[in-house]
Amino acid sequence: MTVLAVRPKLALKKILVLTDFSPTSELAVQHAFAIARHYGSKMHLVHAVPPLTKESRTASDVQVATATEKLRVASAACPDIPCSQWVLTGTALAVVERILSFDAIDLVIVGTHGAKGFKRMATGAAAEHFFRHVHCPVLAIGPSAKIVQATWEPHRILLATDLQSDEVVATTCAALLANEHDAELALLHVASPIATSFPDNQDEVARPYFQSRLRELISYKHELEHTPEFWVEFGGDPAKEIVRVARERAFDLVVLSVHREEPWGFHFVHEAYRIVAEAPCPVLITQRRL
Repeated sequence: MTVLAVRPKLALKKILVLTDFSPTSELAVQHAFAIARHYGSKMHLVHAVPPLTKESRTASDVQVATATEKLRVASAACPDIPCSQWVLTGTALAVVERILSFDAIDLVIVGTHGAKGFKRMATGAAAEHFFRHVHCPVLAIGPSAKIVQATWEPHRILLATDLQSDEVVATTCAALLANEHDAELALLHVASPIATSFPDNQDEVARPYFQSRLRELISYKHELEHTPEFWVEFGGDPAKEIVRVARERAFDLVVLSVHREEPWGFHFVHEAYRIVAEAPCPVLITQRRL
C-alpha cells in the first residue's frame, strides 16, 4: 500500500489586514486576499481613524463614512473570501490589539510607507513599535514589493538571522512555508567585519563557523524537502546587506524576528522598518520568545 506523506502547513485561519487606503496599503490588501485564498482564511479588513477631539468630531464622521464605503468596495472585489470590515477609532496598534483581544488572529498584514529625512525617522520608529508590540506574526509590505498574483506562491525564501537568541518562530515559519510551497530556502547571517590584517581570514575561519551555526539552527528542528543554502556576508550595516541579497538573488519573501517590546534587543536595531521599506518583496516579522 502506498502511504502519502502529508506536509505540515501553517494554520492561517484568520487574517487581519490594516489599511489606510494608500498605495502600499492597497498592495497589502491584495497580498491578504491572495494568502486568504490559498489558506481558505477568513479576513478582517480594518481601518483606524485617529482619536476624536471636539474640533475633529464632524470631520471624523465623514472619515468613518468614507472609510466604511471604501472597505465595502474592497471586500466586494473578492467575493470568494469571507471578509468583515471594521472602522475603529484609535492608533493602528490600539485598533489591532483590540481585535486580537477578542479573536484569534493568525497573521496581521500591513503596508509600510517609504519616507525620507525626519519623516522617515518618525515613520520607522512607529513601525518598529508596531512590529514589537503586536503579539502576532506581521507580514509587512513595503513600497518596493512586487504586485502579487491571484494566489500566493513564494518560490524563494530568505531567513535572516543574527544567531543571538531564540528564533524558533521565524525558523519554523520559514521551514513550513518552504515545504508547503516547494520553495528554495536560504539562511543568511550578516557578521561584523573582522579587524585583521588578513581579510581573507574571514572566508577561512569566520565564514565556516557561522555556516555551521546556521546549519544547527535549522537541521535538528525541521525536515526540509530541499537542501537549504547557508550564506554569510560581512558588513557593518545588516539591513543594507539583507536588502541587497534579497534584491540581487530575487527572493519572494524575507523572514526575520524582533525582540518583543525591547528595541535594544534586536541586532538590526530600528532597522526592521528599513528592511521592509527597501526590500523587493514582503517581509514576515515574528517576535522572539522572552
